[in-house]
Amino acid sequence: MRINILFLPLLLGAISFNDIQKEITNSFKYKIAKTNVEIYKEKLKIAKSKLYGKITLNYQATHLFSTPYLNITIPSLGTSKIELSKNNYVGSIVYSYPIFSGFLITSLISKSKLELIKSKLELENVKRELILNSAKIYSDIYAINANINALKEAKKALFISYEKAKYFYKENLINKSELDEIEAKYYELKANIKELEAKKEALINTLSYLINKQIKDISTVKVKKETFNPNFQNRADIKAIRLTLNIKDKDILIAKSKLYPQVALQVGIKKEANNVWLNRNEFQNVDKSFIGVGIEYSFDLGIKPSIEIAKKAKLNAYMFYNDYLNKIKTDYNNDLALYKALFVNLKAVNKEIKARKSYYDLIQAKFNEGLVDSVKLNEAISKLAISKSKKEAIKAKIFFLNVKLKLNGGES
Repeated sequence: MRINILFLPLLLGAISFNDIQKEITNSFKYKIAKTNVEIYKEKLKIAKSKLYGKITLNYQATHLFSTPYLNITIPSLGTSKIELSKNNYVGSIVYSYPIFSGFLITSLISKSKLELIKSKLELENVKRELILNSAKIYSDIYAINANINALKEAKKALFISYEKAKYFYKENLINKSELDEIEAKYYELKANIKELEAKKEALINTLSYLINKQIKDISTVKVKKETFNPNFQNRADIKAIRLTLNIKDKDILIAKSKLYPQVALQVGIKKEANNVWLNRNEFQNVDKSFIGVGIEYSFDLGIKPSIEIAKKAKLNAYMFYNDYLNKIKTDYNNDLALYKALFVNLKAVNKEIKARKSYYDLIQAKFNEGLVDSVKLNEAISKLAISKSKKEAIKAKIFFLNVKLKLNGGES
């Protein structure tokens, strides 16, 4: 039974592209992006925490170098001087609640929510890019595998012809130069195979790095002409960029919040005393607990420029979005045109292989009869090998473009 050497990797437990897609989440790049999602979840918690105010604990202990004193003047009695303690202790627990922040807190929360969604979309886009990169490397390995196999078939055919040529040489039917020509071509093919195997090994290592898993070889590719229904707005990167516009809106609101006063309610338990336990004060009341409202407003000349910067940043984001969208549509249409052209090329190369095979059989038969020299035979073998390699290279490109058009077209 004859087994096509092209499918040997599959029999040896090589990894398929479907398996590679499943392993893609093992990539360190994917894990880094996933960790970023967790970071933005924590940032959202921080932003939300501002809604509930904050509690501040404070304890101060001071020792004065000089003894402080208090002058008390009574008109009828004169002035009395009272020495105070050099030690002073203050302890407080203060709760501050934001009554009005100029929409700063709500804007920060909304921005954090949008950034979290964006980080999830970026994670999805990292997966898309990793699959796309894997597909390119996978297709390159497949093309090299096909090239190696074609050269091995050519080397095998050349070896058979070499054995025949040795017989002709012994019978003085050909001269030594023709025998040497076949031998030189044989070693040339061996060198080419070794070079291709080195390139393949490098690509295998790159693919192993990309999915963070050691692989030995790949299986085959499936080639079938398909129709595509692109929905660019469904792409994760487009969604993320579109979301950036909403984030820029929040940046504008955050910048505008400085135009408003900041109003906060404060409730505090506070004690001031002469001892560390805060239970004795010789000259005034220990308990200085309070409740109050604070209003803060800053006259900052940089507020308006900050608002303008935020607005221009949104305009830039909008222009970037449109430019990016036009770019991916252009690239998609170019890839689609090439995809369609490759199927025409595939039909042509099939006919080319058929013709090359017919020509090789003819030259082989004539060589066996001593009617053509080794140069013609080498040429026929090389052209057949090149045509077979070309066919698989086209199939590899079709496979890659099929994956690329689906991913870049936003198809699920």
